[in-house]
Amino acid sequence: MYVLFSPEGKARMKNWFLPVTVLGLSGLGLLFASERGRERVRQALDKLLEHSDPLGDFHKFCEDQLETIQKNLDRISEALQGPRAS
Repeated sequence: MYVLFSPEGKARMKNWFLPVTVLGLSGLGLLFASERGRERVRQALDKLLEHSDPLGDFHKFCEDQLETIQKNLDRISEALQGPRAS
């Protein structure tokens, strides 16, 4: 079993963390170093911004559902309280 913290309380770096970080950063550097890579990134961002926001649609759906639930809860609350004496 690998222990992340040593008995002295100091955090130990896992053996794979630094090489993976260096590999990832060098891959991003190579991507942005070439004109072809920059063009691909621009195309990906353009496609992302061109299409509608799927999370926004999901958010609207959730808001609608919450409003429906709230209305139903209000109706149930009124029904349980019975007619009020005015």
